Amino acid sequence: MNSHQCSVVVVGEYPKSTIDLLDTFYGNVVAVNTTNEAFEALQSQPRQQFSSTICLLDIEDDTADERFEFLSSLVRQLESSDMADVVPIVSSSTDKPEFMLKCLDYGAADFLIKPLREDIVKTMFLNVHRYNLRKDQSDRDADSPIKKASNAIKESGGKMWAHFSKRIKEVFVTDNWVAQNLVTYYMPECSGRRSSVFSMTSDRKLYLKAQICSWDFLALNLEEADLIQCVYMIFDQVLDFPELHHLRVPSEQLYDFVFDIAGYYHTENPYHNFRHAVDVLQAIYYFMCKIGLLEPMDPNSNAAFSTVRGSVGFNKWRKSASSNSKSIKRLMKPLDILALVMASIGHDVGHPGVNNMFMVNTSTQLAILYNDRSVLESFHSMTFFHLLQNQCFKQLTDIRANNEYASFRKIVVNSILATDMSMHDDYVRKIEDQAKRNSDHGINDADPSACEQEKILLCGALIKCADISNCARPFPSAKRWAQVLASEFFEQGDLEKELGLPVMPMNERGKVSLEDFQLSFMRNVALKLFKVIRDLCPEMGFCLEYINENIDYWEDIKQHHHDSGVGNDIQSECSHGESPTSKTSSQG
Repeated sequence: MNSHQCSVVVVGEYPKSTIDLLDTFYGNVVAVNTTNEAFEALQSQPRQQFSSTICLLDIEDDTADERFEFLSSLVRQLESSDMADVVPIVSSSTDKPEFMLKCLDYGAADFLIKPLREDIVKTMFLNVHRYNLRKDQSDRDADSPIKKASNAIKESGGKMWAHFSKRIKEVFVTDNWVAQNLVTYYMPECSGRRSSVFSMTSDRKLYLKAQICSWDFLALNLEEADLIQCVYMIFDQVLDFPELHHLRVPSEQLYDFVFDIAGYYHTENPYHNFRHAVDVLQAIYYFMCKIGLLEPMDPNSNAAFSTVRGSVGFNKWRKSASSNSKSIKRLMKPLDILALVMASIGHDVGHPGVNNMFMVNTSTQLAILYNDRSVLESFHSMTFFHLLQNQCFKQLTDIRANNEYASFRKIVVNSILATDMSMHDDYVRKIEDQAKRNSDHGINDADPSACEQEKILLCGALIKCADISNCARPFPSAKRWAQVLASEFFEQGDLEKELGLPVMPMNERGKVSLEDFQLSFMRNVALKLFKVIRDLCPEMGFCLEYINENIDYWEDIKQHHHDSGVGNDIQSECSHGESPTSKTSSQG
């Protein structure tokens, strides 16, 4: 099949140059201005001469209502076979993501941004082939036992099936409208400049590799291009496992994936933005290097992770780094590592900058959808899988192509849900029990079900540590993260006041000092988690040292009655820049 075997019906205002360009590549081109003329032109195309007809539909703001109605009507006729072998394609000068998605939701095979370039016009006929593949799949589905059974029900005149079949198909099978609409509503528009990444020097990349392998990593100091490159390099290394080579994608597609993830985060949030996501990803990467699941990408950092010197292969590295570890670390396979990395970068996608309590108290649609339970975490998980299904890793979410999909999804979903701080104490108890089981008799490798549960719990433990790792960083980093977190809390408090809602003390400016907030969090939340993690993975003990040192910092500030800036200028620097003690000078 080639483009000259296709005819084109152009609907709308197009310059003569575009019509001439279409005429160069396609067998027959008919241009009309109205939708009525379009139907007539589509029905009169010579079927014997041309295998398919492309309906190129121009939709602009002033014609949107009429053209969307036409598109919807055309798709209905295609589904009912009243008009066969027609492929609808929308073109427009509007390039907003929500508009593009709307066109696809209405049934367009593709969306093209005007003006149409020659390379786009030349390859437009490929959509005909894709439509034919989809039709062939529909024909195969019609022969499935489920489809035959449903047809038998309809033929027998089943009233209840007639009552339910349409809504089941439209809501749960065809359009996935819940995910489409929620993601479109809550997502920001992408604004990243890709040229800044592609022009990055090799020296800068080497610098970023060293930063990724350092516990001094501070995403707040990096440009957006640096953050993108950091994520790319971590994914690129993980995908280099031989067991994951079938998932490797061209570098351009991997960059596209990372850019789209970044675009799903709201830059207006002081804390819950892409920088926080990269910070959590780097912490997970660092933890896995400490445990021995990954080899540090910067060979000069090996000494910080192990007694092994120089560059070594993964198996040797893992064996050496895990020589004093317990059996639980053998649970993690390369696909599990990829799942944990995915969960880390996607764990807060679309975060609105307010917490679950606010979502519930204001009766948002998300709170209603998720029954007030882990509202944001459930949304982040759903949104991230929506992204995966529309990206280069789509095969990961295809149960037919990936027989390990169920296990992969469990790790991603449960890891993201583990970041719900309302469940913190429950998770700490579970991790404590896991550490005791491992200490008493290890993990029974012969029981796959038990191994999977232990693995899911381990991943949840690691991502929880990464999610709150700010307070376990060197104090200058911990202090800056504390300031931006407090800034986001204050913004929520200001909003709650405007809405007449009760405001928690930590969200109200001037109520709780920054040092008191941090001391309470570290003593009552962080220490509990990192202590049980140390029992489970002794290599994680370095975090406890940093937390205890930072407690000394904040106590010193408090005792000297220093104004940390809460209620005045949250970005002001603490005057006590030096630690009263210096107990943690190494990288752990």
